[in-house]
Amino acid sequence: MQVSEVMHKGVSTVQIHDSIKKVAALMKREDIGSVPVYKNERPVGFVTDRDIVVSCVAHGHATDDPISHAMTRDIVFVHESDDIMMATRLMRENQISRLLVVNESEQPVGMLTLQDLTKYSNDENLKAETITEIKR
Repeated sequence: MQVSEVMHKGVSTVQIHDSIKKVAALMKREDIGSVPVYKNERPVGFVTDRDIVVSCVAHGHATDDPISHAMTRDIVFVHESDDIMMATRLMRENQISRLLVVNESEQPVGMLTLQDLTKYSNDENLKAETITEIKR
């Protein structure tokens, strides 16, 4: 099964100099927990709602500070044509529960979550093993 068959289509992105407040408002409005961070047309990081709390709020950053204070600079992505087992492996290896999905031109086209992967697997042992590996 390909990533494109189980992913959430469409993805919101933010720019590296967008404020923490602007990104948090986008997450609330779109009801999403993560967004890739871009510098112009190039992905440079990833930020989750948890990153905002742990990296910004807990350290006293102002909401007008740039989102770069909260983002993770490593961005892991998968191509929409990749097999879901490859996506599962990437999540396990990187201890992450969300992946940016890109097309052949490496433009963002969607997101793939751990829940998306487990929803389409009939193997209960694989589901439990995958969740345990990622969430350890």
